[in-house]
Amino acid sequence: MIELTPVSVTLPDSKVPTKDMVRDIVATFLTKDWPSVDPDSLTTSYHATFSNGHCQVERPKPITGIPTEPLKVFIKFHKETGVDIEVLKHLVPSKQEEARLCYEYGRSGLGAKVYGFFKTRDGTLGRVDEFLDARNMEPEDVENAEIRADVARGLAIFHAMETSLAKKAAEPFYEAVMRGLKKYYKMDKLKALGKEGGVNVDNLVDFDFATRLKKVVDKLKSLGGKVGWCIHDVQYMNVLVKNDPKQGESKIVLIDFEFVMHNYRAFDIGGHFMQKMFKWFDEESKIVNCRRYTEEEKEHFCEEYARQWNKLTGDSDTGDHVFVESEYGYMLAITFDIHNMLCFMAEEDDKDPLNLLGLNKLFDEFVNQYARLGLDVT
Repeated sequence: MIELTPVSVTLPDSKVPTKDMVRDIVATFLTKDWPSVDPDSLTTSYHATFSNGHCQVERPKPITGIPTEPLKVFIKFHKETGVDIEVLKHLVPSKQEEARLCYEYGRSGLGAKVYGFFKTRDGTLGRVDEFLDARNMEPEDVENAEIRADVARGLAIFHAMETSLAKKAAEPFYEAVMRGLKKYYKMDKLKALGKEGGVNVDNLVDFDFATRLKKVVDKLKSLGGKVGWCIHDVQYMNVLVKNDPKQGESKIVLIDFEFVMHNYRAFDIGGHFMQKMFKWFDEESKIVNCRRYTEEEKEHFCEEYARQWNKLTGDSDTGDHVFVESEYGYMLAITFDIHNMLCFMAEEDDKDPLNLLGLNKLFDEFVNQYARLGLDVT
């Protein structure tokens, strides 16, 4: 079991740790080699997003002897700043629950090992994880059948995983998201921000997502949609592709479990298909310049997923049934992203034209999918 461990480090106001601090944090958990490491010999690389910071740390290989502890680790820092998605606060896992889930996932051999969960003197929470020799997945990667199959199996394994987290019904999640969408419905501030950013989002803001989301959820429920532990944030940067996987080992690793909740598995599957069109951290365009998932690729993905799901659960789902679920999950994932982006706009006065163009792309995808499945006339 992973426990919260106090560390004798006080981060500066910038929250960027010094090399001494990094050494002391790691040495709290890796107690054989790391305490004697000269901080000046460390190679560190710190990066920050609006919600977290992370640091890759590497120590020199010893001149003599074989190292008994890893030379390279990954530290994740949870920042207190950033947009709080108020309507989801009561549903998302706490940082300690997230750390416990990561620990359990790592012990399964499917993810990075968690060496420790810590709290600094200034109150910052974080984890020291195994460093994985891997890169972020690119949209084009899923055009490779082997990688696509590994992602399908990886999601099925995660969805069916037994964890110590308490299972909650999916309904409160959608009630919360619909409540948030109603808040932003026809909000003049959002329209004004769009105009200031040079991108008209009036049609999106005036679109009643909440009512339509309820219809999608009701339809999925009527189809007997299966539930499991969903990641929710399935953008491709949250899938790592191993640089040198062992024979027979999965080529991918799933990461970032801040939004893990029990939900319809279709959310992650449809969301994976949808996210092939976006790169949310790209500085030139949030919309990728490559082809979308083909029907044949989706069918292959769903067959691989169903095979793995059945193996773990004893169910007899078909790839066709998983595919049908994913068609509705596609819209579940879109509305979640739209909700979160509108929240960010409203709270941070965001008018970045690249974000706004991405938002309109999500809107178009929802409208087209909703019409294609005939939900606009039922």
